[in-house]
Amino acid sequence: MKTHILSALVCFALSISFNLKAQDVGTITGTVVDAESGETLIGVNVVLQGTTIGTSTNLDGQYTIRNIEQGSYTLEVSYISFQKQTITGVEVNSGQVTKLDITLQPETEMLDDVIITAEAILDNEAGLLRQRQKAISFSDAISAESISSSGSGDAAGALKKVVGASVVDGKYVFIRGLGDRYTSTHLNGSELPSADPNRKSFQLDIFPSNLLENIVTLKTFTPDKPGNFSGGLVDIATKDFPEQFSFQASASTGFNTKSTFTDLAIGDASSTDYLGFDGGRRGVPQEVRDFIKSGQEFPTLRDTRNDPEAAETLDRLSNAFNNEFRPREQYGVMDQSYGISIGNQVPFLGNDLGYTASFSYSQSYSGYDDGVVSRYDLVGNFDDSEQLFRRLDVTDIKGQRNVDWGGMATVSYRLSDAHKVSARFLRTQSGTGEGRYLEGFQYDIPNALFQTRVVQYTERSLSSFQLSGKSYFENFLKTTVEWKAASATNIQDEPDLRYFTTQVDTFPSGAILHSSPTNNFQRPGRFYRNLEESNRSVGVDVTIPFNSFNGVAGNVKFGGNLVDVDRDFREQRFDFYTDTQNFTLNDVEGNVDAFFDSLGILGYSNNGRPQFGNYVQNASTPRSNYNATRTVSAAYLMTELPVTDWFRLIGGVRLEQADVEVVSQDTALAVGSISNTDYLPSINGIFSLTENMNIRAAYTKTVARPTFRELAPYITFDFVGGLLFQGNENLKRTLITNYDLRWELFTGPGEILAVSGFYKELKNPLERVIRTDIGNDALSIQNVEEGRVYGLELEVRKNLGFLTENLRHFSLATNYTLVRSYVDIPELELLVIRNAKPDAEDTRELQGQSPFLFNFDLGYSNPDIEFNSSVSYNYFGDRLGIISEGATPDIYERGYGSLNFTANKTIADHFELSFKVSNILDPYIIQSQSFNGDEYFYQRYKRGRTFSLGIKYKI
Repeated sequence: MKTHILSALVCFALSISFNLKAQDVGTITGTVVDAESGETLIGVNVVLQGTTIGTSTNLDGQYTIRNIEQGSYTLEVSYISFQKQTITGVEVNSGQVTKLDITLQPETEMLDDVIITAEAILDNEAGLLRQRQKAISFSDAISAESISSSGSGDAAGALKKVVGASVVDGKYVFIRGLGDRYTSTHLNGSELPSADPNRKSFQLDIFPSNLLENIVTLKTFTPDKPGNFSGGLVDIATKDFPEQFSFQASASTGFNTKSTFTDLAIGDASSTDYLGFDGGRRGVPQEVRDFIKSGQEFPTLRDTRNDPEAAETLDRLSNAFNNEFRPREQYGVMDQSYGISIGNQVPFLGNDLGYTASFSYSQSYSGYDDGVVSRYDLVGNFDDSEQLFRRLDVTDIKGQRNVDWGGMATVSYRLSDAHKVSARFLRTQSGTGEGRYLEGFQYDIPNALFQTRVVQYTERSLSSFQLSGKSYFENFLKTTVEWKAASATNIQDEPDLRYFTTQVDTFPSGAILHSSPTNNFQRPGRFYRNLEESNRSVGVDVTIPFNSFNGVAGNVKFGGNLVDVDRDFREQRFDFYTDTQNFTLNDVEGNVDAFFDSLGILGYSNNGRPQFGNYVQNASTPRSNYNATRTVSAAYLMTELPVTDWFRLIGGVRLEQADVEVVSQDTALAVGSISNTDYLPSINGIFSLTENMNIRAAYTKTVARPTFRELAPYITFDFVGGLLFQGNENLKRTLITNYDLRWELFTGPGEILAVSGFYKELKNPLERVIRTDIGNDALSIQNVEEGRVYGLELEVRKNLGFLTENLRHFSLATNYTLVRSYVDIPELELLVIRNAKPDAEDTRELQGQSPFLFNFDLGYSNPDIEFNSSVSYNYFGDRLGIISEGATPDIYERGYGSLNFTANKTIADHFELSFKVSNILDPYIIQSQSFNGDEYFYQRYKRGRTFSLGIKYKI
């Protein structure tokens, strides 16, 4: 072992030594694209004027010229049938890489060679905007530099900057007001599985921001993409070929005004919580696992009366569990995060080998002790009621500890200028310990004090392996073939989720009675849930270029892919009973720890019968477990046809065959299934009014399919929300017709002005519905007849130097989205609503849809003093959170503004200091309902402000 470690250190030292020697010379690298089509160009000659030093672009349109002496150069770029371009003022510095992305104009008799300065094309964010300008679909993008400057800690935070995007619960992204079922998340082009049993959307907070190259959000469907999105397709790209050797190490620490240096109600930690997973403390006790595996039933209290063996067994099983049923306190230390990465591009067997490896780790605490949770209902007719009926009104204390880490390794090899292959491995882990204590009024016990406690731990992991390749066959119609194969496994484990409810009665005499009634509340219980979802996919895309009748380049593209998804969901439940003839909560004066210390046999009666305190029973049921599969096979054909010099038409069709099946472990329950064949057309038109101005129009059809959980017809209880939920095996998929229109003007490098409009028609949309036939506070899901969504988006990115030279280092990025949606209320629910409110509307907005979104970012970047800073603000309008029963007003998440500041300064060449302030305004996070002009809180709390200081070392 020591030998391996020493060898690794020696290799690392040699690598750094080799690269330090290369500091005397510099490198020029970049990508060359067709100015009209946006396609990369293969075989373009790039040389330093007046020398024999040069190269040609590879199959990705990339070029690299190494070992250049420090100085100022002129670059000559030439390609057959394109104008020759001369770039002056290319500065090369020792040990640094100068990146120049170049666009070439097709050659005409009217135009001379183009001369341009290097300064005009040095901008990473501008590079992404150039891709967007020539893209064949509506898209938005965030570069790695923009993610860094915004201070976003993960992919979810970064996506708040995207036009029309809102982030729900800190991890789920809604695009254009459409919920997670209408959003698809991809990693380097391959769809990711979901680890949430109740959602389709991937939890984006699992990606640390320093692992990302960029995030591209597609808002219109093209046939070469999966057809299961309508709001947006989020594609997260991780880092690939580095331009030069790089090494980076960073560390930061943060202080939160609500949680740092505070005792937080989280619960006891296991020995490995700092690694993001449970160390076994929360697992089902081995004694219990062995007993269940033997096929035996837990003895009941009646069984133990005359059976000593049964009594001994029940005593042993009960004492196997620990006594923690309340969230014990952890001390909230300062937040911390660390990152390290290394990458290079080196010659190997005569060709380029690129590699990157990175790892990040973070730990943070959050919580509050002054939250409010309430529940209000309408009793009687809507018009006759003056106020809502109070069912619950409690103070809310919550603590949370989050640990996240991620590691990634990428190896890419160019077999030749026309062929390359890449392998990527990503592993992320997230662990969240959480405790909650609620105390106050509950209508079933109006004269007593209601108390309830929750202790839970959730660990999530993603393991993803991707293999991809790209080949260019010049002698076979100049065909480009891209292929990829991916395997991803996403796991969510919730070990030992506990809840316990009590009441405290105070009598006029001053006597106090502590009790744990089970006639009104769930009895104490422990849940063990595990979800594992695997996603395997293969795909191939073939592109064949051609010259259209007007001599402008177009292409035909076809291909297909296969996605196979498996999910296994398992749940075990253990309920705790109390033999109140022998023992009660009042005997220990309400001390929860002492109460659950009294497990199993407490003693024996005079006749020798065992006397139990608390004892356990297995409440697991087969119907809470299910297996699910989804197979989607697809083929497509599309073409990009330049009809004129100023108009491109992109059209085609995608065929998708989808088979979904959900099978409960309870064979008495029906199988939920969907099997459909869909032809999904797409027509995109791009009018290039000028070189920098486009008008885009699109007509597409897409689908949205139910989640596995929605098709599983069993009933579950959400103890936090107090709701029952039952799936529906008879669901249909939703068909969506999309219309999009956008005007965009690219006014300069990194600058854009854009106006977009969209309209969507939904056939058979899926909506949650109150089901009074299941029980009180019960939800299910069903198809309704139709829904509509339409909206407008405005976007501006502009350098402020046009106002005055003194503002040349300032840039402004802002966007605004206005959305309206209508969906039919299910007939059964509408009937219940109109019993209390006869004139109630028969439509409502989509759940989770914000009527407007606003983002503002003011940045300052001064390369002369190596200082960058930005102030960013995000606001969303009130959005429908929870649909209430009958005519009770629905519950909305109230809009609030989030203001953040970040700054970083380079010192001593290789060091960078950063300072961030997050959630500066610290607004109340509120869910509430309105009735007769009054606001009734459903939940209210504050997150506190966070101040962070970091340092980074980079080579």
